[in-house]
Amino acid sequence: MRYLMTFAGLLLALCTATPATAQTVAGCGTTTPTKAEAASIPKLTLKADCFAKAGTAASKAEQVHRAAIVAAAPKPVEPKYWIDCAKETETCRVPSATRVRYGAAGKFAYRDTTTAIGCGNGTFGDPAPGIVKTCAYGSATPAPVMTPAPSPIATPLPAPVSTVTGKPAAARDRLGLNVAGLTYYGGEPIYANQLYGLRWLVNWQGIDARFLRPDGFPIAVDGTAAAPVVTSILNPPATAKTTDDATTICRWEGNGEVSLGGNVNKLKHGDHSVQFTWTKSIKEDGGRMWLSIMRSNAADPVRAMDCRLTTEARDLVFAPSVLSYLKPFGVLRFLDQSAANGNPPSVTWATRSVPGDLIQRGTDNIAIENMVALANANGSSPWFTVPWNADADYHRRMAQLVHDSVPAGKPVYVEISNEVWNYSFGQAGQAQTEGLAAGLSDNAFQANIRRLAQKTIEIMPIWAEVYKDRPADLVRVIATQADNAWVGGNLFEFDNGAIAKNIDAVAIAPYFKIDTDKLVANHATNMTALAAEAKRQVAFQSAAYKTLTDKWGKRLIAYEGGQHQIDPDNQARLEAMNRDPAMEGIYRQYLTDWQALTGDLFVLYSATGPFSKYGAWGLREYAGQPLSETPKLRGVLDFADTQDVPK
Repeated sequence: MRYLMTFAGLLLALCTATPATAQTVAGCGTTTPTKAEAASIPKLTLKADCFAKAGTAASKAEQVHRAAIVAAAPKPVEPKYWIDCAKETETCRVPSATRVRYGAAGKFAYRDTTTAIGCGNGTFGDPAPGIVKTCAYGSATPAPVMTPAPSPIATPLPAPVSTVTGKPAAARDRLGLNVAGLTYYGGEPIYANQLYGLRWLVNWQGIDARFLRPDGFPIAVDGTAAAPVVTSILNPPATAKTTDDATTICRWEGNGEVSLGGNVNKLKHGDHSVQFTWTKSIKEDGGRMWLSIMRSNAADPVRAMDCRLTTEARDLVFAPSVLSYLKPFGVLRFLDQSAANGNPPSVTWATRSVPGDLIQRGTDNIAIENMVALANANGSSPWFTVPWNADADYHRRMAQLVHDSVPAGKPVYVEISNEVWNYSFGQAGQAQTEGLAAGLSDNAFQANIRRLAQKTIEIMPIWAEVYKDRPADLVRVIATQADNAWVGGNLFEFDNGAIAKNIDAVAIAPYFKIDTDKLVANHATNMTALAAEAKRQVAFQSAAYKTLTDKWGKRLIAYEGGQHQIDPDNQARLEAMNRDPAMEGIYRQYLTDWQALTGDLFVLYSATGPFSKYGAWGLREYAGQPLSETPKLRGVLDFADTQDVPK
């Protein structure tokens, strides 16, 4: 999470996380740990498995803010106009609280909604049997007329071009991955130091900042209320999931006492060190380990702590397992290491995270230098999602840091926040409020879209100025809703097409899924339908955006994508679908179809993450998982083979 908070608050945030294109928030029951649970970290971690995107949940305050927006929305009234929003079996998304009708030939059924609703018999019944039906939402005004700005760039760029050779980019640069966030429960160790980027806890709750020094370590510890014992849960290395001999040694400086908890094997104490062997387990709570500082002298406190495998050099920054895994991907998107979806109210250079701090507690989450270092170590282009409330000075300094740190000839992707159209995240409500206040539209959803265009026009010149010596290395991105090309059209329509001068690429998330009410008992039937949906998503929804981006001479790229299957009431079915060997062929064909359509970048979501009933986003479930158990990843690597991507 982006802030220090109680452990109960952390659980609440995890339990309300939502997938990138979902429009609902699913709960996980009570979020206040019982006394018994508080004494057992394995029990507590069981409550943390309902996240859909690790580390990207909105804060409690933002949830309250979104609830207030919904509560303040106008109540549905019988509309004057009907605006088409979906075909039968699709999802109708509406800009504000309104009435939706479903039917054909003058026969309709009606329901009210505030965000989105399934367009099908399962939702409305069948008002017109035997006829193909559609959905439309009610509006007080007619649908906006899309009038493209004059003289768009005439020649589209079919694929990214290397700034070194002037030729189309290598296949590896057209395949990307959303990197996992830094969490103890996410299944993906990023850093060799198993403590890096995590949090200190007191009685399993987030520690108050007043107990911490500037370096992120406790000021003093003696077990009293004024200087309580602090604990951090270690991030297990990949080999802890697959071997019986993964051995970690923790070293530190200063005067104090350190202890270990959990399934401790072969414990050895040394001079300013402690060593242990992990218990092999692929379960989230099975091999959990935690480290506690029991005592720390105020005059010479415990500090400079490092916990890593005994086989790894002291100066090794990144876990070798993560670099091996990321090798095929030429673009790394750092959404889950940014604060974009947390939408902090203020992000400044003075309050940012810096790489030397063990506890990354700045308003922007993980230090920019760390993201750059991982991309450089992998020889990849970084893709940054900069929080909505980052000020102009932050953008300017960040752009200069990135410019000076990423090698010339290696493109850098930059995007304002993430999914600003998606009301699961706080930035959407804020953009809507700002757009309405600025009079950008009387339609709330359109005000949101136009505010994104406006902010992009305000910010991207800062990046362009910094990159004026090598402009081809900068890819300015604006992201939009994959299932609704009307949204993309609005972005270009705003301010007579001014956005065209300030972006280089339009990004969408062409996820594919079967609506839950369309899933059947026959597994093979579900997999066949899912494969058809993957092809349809590219052939129709993505193709609509390709027409738009070709018209304006912009690249069409995917910022996220893959299966988006949801099945909250049947986790076993969801897991079976994601583990089915057929997923290999589905993913291979899906990426092949995208390349045939765009010839351009596809960034998959996501690298690694355990499955739950709220989603199965990871290409693999945990670091080190055998390739034979990861059909989605196999499909991606199969595709990479056809493109001659190195692995």
